[in-house]
Amino acid sequence: MDLNKNRLSQIFTPDYIAEFMVKNINQYYISTNNESNFDEIKILEPCAGEGVFIEYILGEGFTDITAYELDQSLKTHLLESYPNVDLKFENFLGSDSNEKYDIIIGNPPYLGQNYNAKIFQELVKNYSVCKKYFVGNMDLFYFFIHLGIDKLKPGGLLSFITTNYWLTKSNKTGIKLLKPHITKDCFLLQYIDLSNINVFTDAKGQHNCIFILQKKHEKEKQKIVDKLIDIIQIKRINNQFNEKSNKMLFKDILNNEDSPHLLKYRSAITNKDLLPNNGWNLKYPLAVKNHVEKIETNCRFNGSLLYLSDFFVIRNGLILIKDEIFVLKENESLKIVDSDMFIKIDNTFVKLSDHEKQKLKKMFKSKVIEPFSYDKNEISGYLIYLDKNEFKNQDLKKRNEFIEKGYPNLTAYLNHYREELEDILRNANENVNDIYFPRRGSMITQFDIEHKRKLVNLEPYYDKEPKIFFSYISKSNVFGYTKDSYYATSDTYFLWLREGKSEIDYLFLLAYLNSKIVNFLFKAKNIILKRSKTKLEEEIPIPNISLFQSQSQLELINLIRYITSNLTQNIVSIDKTKLNKLQELFPNIYSQILNEKNSRKKIDILLLNLFDLVEEDIDFLLEKYY
Repeated sequence: MDLNKNRLSQIFTPDYIAEFMVKNINQYYISTNNESNFDEIKILEPCAGEGVFIEYILGEGFTDITAYELDQSLKTHLLESYPNVDLKFENFLGSDSNEKYDIIIGNPPYLGQNYNAKIFQELVKNYSVCKKYFVGNMDLFYFFIHLGIDKLKPGGLLSFITTNYWLTKSNKTGIKLLKPHITKDCFLLQYIDLSNINVFTDAKGQHNCIFILQKKHEKEKQKIVDKLIDIIQIKRINNQFNEKSNKMLFKDILNNEDSPHLLKYRSAITNKDLLPNNGWNLKYPLAVKNHVEKIETNCRFNGSLLYLSDFFVIRNGLILIKDEIFVLKENESLKIVDSDMFIKIDNTFVKLSDHEKQKLKKMFKSKVIEPFSYDKNEISGYLIYLDKNEFKNQDLKKRNEFIEKGYPNLTAYLNHYREELEDILRNANENVNDIYFPRRGSMITQFDIEHKRKLVNLEPYYDKEPKIFFSYISKSNVFGYTKDSYYATSDTYFLWLREGKSEIDYLFLLAYLNSKIVNFLFKAKNIILKRSKTKLEEEIPIPNISLFQSQSQLELINLIRYITSNLTQNIVSIDKTKLNKLQELFPNIYSQILNEKNSRKKIDILLLNLFDLVEEDIDFLLEKYY
């Protein structure tokens, strides 16, 4: 099969990286195995490239080396340069898994399946390992890890440099088979985070890592032996590629020297903690874990930790049939003159009745979200919002007649786009008769207290109940809030209280979600929102207010609620009479609150004291590790 350089996204490894990886895995092999005769150690390089790994493998004294290279243009160079290496100019993925090696090392090609489906179809068709381990939304180098594990001898080591995205992904993604394979057959011994430096000058994105796996012996599988994981984080030096400083960093790692740009520690996560179906938060120092666990002691209900997903259904804002049709832009498809509204139909602006105006809702995008609130002036448009549930007991013909009679101008506008809207609904396998109703997927499946499955309609929530919401792409804990009607586009997530759950203390929860405590949890648990909300749902614990019983704790909670309520109304001043009890119970906190101008900071002071946390300790950990 002809997979050329471009199709394999081939980028050669810098020599200093290859040198480091070879020397590093040699150190690990010597420390974990009794083998001292290098002539008997079999080494495999599955993607030789120009031979940079081979050069350093030979330099370490190894002699039994097998290397694969698919790029035929490199054949002459490799054969002339390395005559004593068993070179195979074929696809490594077609090699025999029964050929076993002590060490496997290299830089496998990176190629996402999403945009290269045909290439992956060819691989699955031609190679059994690809057929066995193929999963949608995977990367090409996953196959190299799978086959590498299969080809390792028990006790053998595999070291690759790859992108680091796969480590934090869950089984809902392309790692569905990869992590179970690793946890079943291997130990993860070392993880080196390279995301803060540029390694490959020509590569898109620089979120790389180096890792070492060790193949388990059968008795280690049976006895469920555990091993620690060595972590090395390279701190950000600058955003530019700097080969000289990179070389010095890797030299310091090999020589076990201290450097202000390196963090070395044993992860608080050990191999027994690596779940086959979840993301792996390896950058987790023991001091960070201790603080996380201290926070979580206040989040236990009947002895168990409960998380956001236990209290809330988290769902997108409005997913419309087509935004450009249903969201009317002022001065484009909509004119507002004083209290009158005019909709554009066939290049003519027609005045809407008061009845029709009520069906236009202010629409917001996630960019308006602020801690505790949102920018009410940043309207993205006016949504035509007819709720299908208002007409659910009518047959189709009567329903449409009723809608067209009650909202003649709105329906005339939508009828102008009828064919386009029907096509969209038809292609989505939805009812083509629903062109007047913008919301798609309004019914969700939920389980009640008795674990019975039921359908829940999300429509009423937009006009009712307090609402907490956040952006679907975010690295920080910014949670907005309103008690008013609020309609948002699909780039916003809402927290809807689960049916059967008792009323939540929204003001206290809002303060907590926007606090330095949750900011710390975001960093400690590597929570980054990129459309996926899984980590947020499953890893942000909810405080149990009933655990705080003392007078002093209750006073702190009441003051937190009070300041939070002010923030949701954009009130920054504090009634000093509210601080009287605080002055009596916490004189130090009182003076801090009195002198602090930032209301968010005031809430942090109160919450940190409530959770018995020292702000300086939190700041130290954030600065050192994140």
